[in-house]
Amino acid sequence: MVLPDFLSLSVSYTFSNKTTMDTETILKGASRSDTELMEAVGRRESAAIQEIYKRYESILRLVIRSVLHDDGEIDDTLNVVFLQLWNYADRFDAAKGLHGFLVTMARRRALDRLRRRLAYRRATDRFETQLRTTENARAYDFQPPNSDLTELLHGVIGNLPVPQQEVVHLTFFEGLSQRQIAARKSIALGTVKTRLQLARRKLFDQLAPIQEMI
Repeated sequence: MVLPDFLSLSVSYTFSNKTTMDTETILKGASRSDTELMEAVGRRESAAIQEIYKRYESILRLVIRSVLHDDGEIDDTLNVVFLQLWNYADRFDAAKGLHGFLVTMARRRALDRLRRRLAYRRATDRFETQLRTTENARAYDFQPPNSDLTELLHGVIGNLPVPQQEVVHLTFFEGLSQRQIAARKSIALGTVKTRLQLARRKLFDQLAPIQEMI
């Protein structure tokens, strides 16, 4: 059976199959206790889950908002709570009451979502830190050992055609990979490779010791 769209219940009492409850059905649901409603949910009565939503939506929204502060996340978490209530109605313990059952579930689902968000942020931060460290290390590896070599190298590179000078500079002095160069210059990766190969041959003739550094 398709679960009703809980987020639409506070606007109109319409099932996911677009069948609207009549007044008699609404009044019948309102007159039932929480335990009776949960028994009805166990029998997959959509009217029962709608009535529970009407009763507890406001308090659960406040509980979730105390953990999450984004309206979209609050709506999503609220929907998850009622989805789980619908799917696992058999786990409800009437002795403990529906109010506490739903509040506990709402808080747990909100905390779960917060933990996932924070974990994603930490993972993203670690990735960015590692990326910067790798790029800095690569750039450092490509630094010429002394100013004399730097001057010599610039002089030799200056004899290359401009397109070859650009890729050599980006490779040698900025430590970019060929893919990064292609992206920055908006050219094909094959073009970058070709320009480096041509530059390497010319540089080899003039300054063989730096061939392996390019």
